[in-house]
Amino acid sequence: MAMFFSSALADVALFLVTCYLLVRLYIAHAFTYWEKRGVYHVKPTSVFGNLSNILFEREHTSECLERLYKESVGQPMVGLFVMRRPILMVRDLSLLRCVFVKDAHVFLDRNKPNPVTDDLFTRSLFAMTGRRWRDLRIKLTPTFTSGKIKRMFHLIDECGKRLPPCIELEASKGDAVAVKEVIARYSTDVIASCAFGVDANALADPQCEFRAVMKRIFEVSPWKKLIGVLFFVVPSIPRLLKLSFIDEGVYDFVRRTFWEVVDYRKRNKVVRDDFVDLLVQIKREGRVRADDDKDAEEIQRDSAYMDKLSKTDKSSVDLDDNDILAQAFIFIVAGFETSSSVVTQALYELALHPDVQDKLRREIRTVLNKHSNNVTYDAIAEMHYLDMVVSETTRKYPTLPTLERVCLADYKVPGTDITIEKGTRILIPVKAIHYDPEIYPDPQRFDPERFSAENKSKRSNFAHLPFGEGPRICIGMRFGQMQVKTALVHVISSYHVTPCADTPKPPLRLKPRSTVLTPKQDIVLAFTKLKPAQGE
Repeated sequence: MAMFFSSALADVALFLVTCYLLVRLYIAHAFTYWEKRGVYHVKPTSVFGNLSNILFEREHTSECLERLYKESVGQPMVGLFVMRRPILMVRDLSLLRCVFVKDAHVFLDRNKPNPVTDDLFTRSLFAMTGRRWRDLRIKLTPTFTSGKIKRMFHLIDECGKRLPPCIELEASKGDAVAVKEVIARYSTDVIASCAFGVDANALADPQCEFRAVMKRIFEVSPWKKLIGVLFFVVPSIPRLLKLSFIDEGVYDFVRRTFWEVVDYRKRNKVVRDDFVDLLVQIKREGRVRADDDKDAEEIQRDSAYMDKLSKTDKSSVDLDDNDILAQAFIFIVAGFETSSSVVTQALYELALHPDVQDKLRREIRTVLNKHSNNVTYDAIAEMHYLDMVVSETTRKYPTLPTLERVCLADYKVPGTDITIEKGTRILIPVKAIHYDPEIYPDPQRFDPERFSAENKSKRSNFAHLPFGEGPRICIGMRFGQMQVKTALVHVISSYHVTPCADTPKPPLRLKPRSTVLTPKQDIVLAFTKLKPAQGE
């Protein structure tokens, strides 16, 4: 009997070893993909490919790609692997121009970010692909013209006016303020007001329902981590099981809130000039009307740009209620974390650089004095140094530190004999580019002067990618910038911001599994109330 079990165990062990060796050979053969095509590549160190540190939370995605970027200096592109799947990281800015603009029709789609095929996220502009994306983009672009944002600016500013009193209340509780939470409440109020037409009142009531839903969307639970790992390693499994990062309760709240507002406005003939009105107009008329000749010219220019760059057949897609609702929902996902992070990180850098803060405050007060001390759309447009501060913040802390595209057809890389095969995932290491010392000397230094008109003219447009580029550039870029700038104007004109004992020392450490660039530690700062400037 003992001999039988001993023999059986030996057979099992031999079988397992054979299976292990076959798997290793199978993967090792896959790892020759880039070598056969003559593409510079980084040899994988495990069966998980080059990005195992991301999978096991040893590095943030941006840190891993930044390390690989530094290891491949002088290479226009770098072959990598996720498991045995080849992906291509593009380093060269001239090649990025091809990916984003010149040959954008070949790289128009993003890698599908969500395993579910029928939820609101997948119906959103961010996740759509192909003709349907193009048609929806053309329909939605007019909702984000400068004219439309100017008309709803008063809604953003109403939320901005609530920021200083909220900071004062928080500062009265102790010596310092946890900035991210306060700014998150401001972002909640802006999004609730502009995208859902409701007053969430999160700055006054941090326990309000809208804020609670926001937290549910962005909280990182063990279940979400498991889905993320599955999607990273074997995406077919979560797609097959229709696993979602967002629970149905969140979707129920979005549906109920949005349609209750729409129904109320319809019954009472309320017009508010916010995104709710514009989305309903698209649903009813198939398009957004221009407000004036300037608005019409901007809409026409953007549509012509899309026609020129997308190179897809024209199509006309009718949008149902869920398609419209999905665009309001993506406003939460895309607009909340990004804007609140940028404001928080800008305040952190301004606290560490009092000379920059003082210069910014002087500009704010000078411009506001010209506008009767009213924060207006036109006033903020005149604040050029503010724009430089925000641009430098998004260079150091790009909210999406990595961008993805998918190659939709075999593509011969200009000036080479290399062909990128259809279906290949393309990675753009945004943060690594932003920290390249050949592009930005001393990249860890916070220096808004990098974005003076003169210095910007010396760099490629593809050296600063906080919103992407080309036809898939963030459609809400103008709105997001206005939301960020409005918050900074109200805070910096009212408070002197300084570090305190609990303020994290630079450089900030990042949360490993966060999709957006999020510091591990809370940003805690001290706020000292300023006397009103003369004439206020």
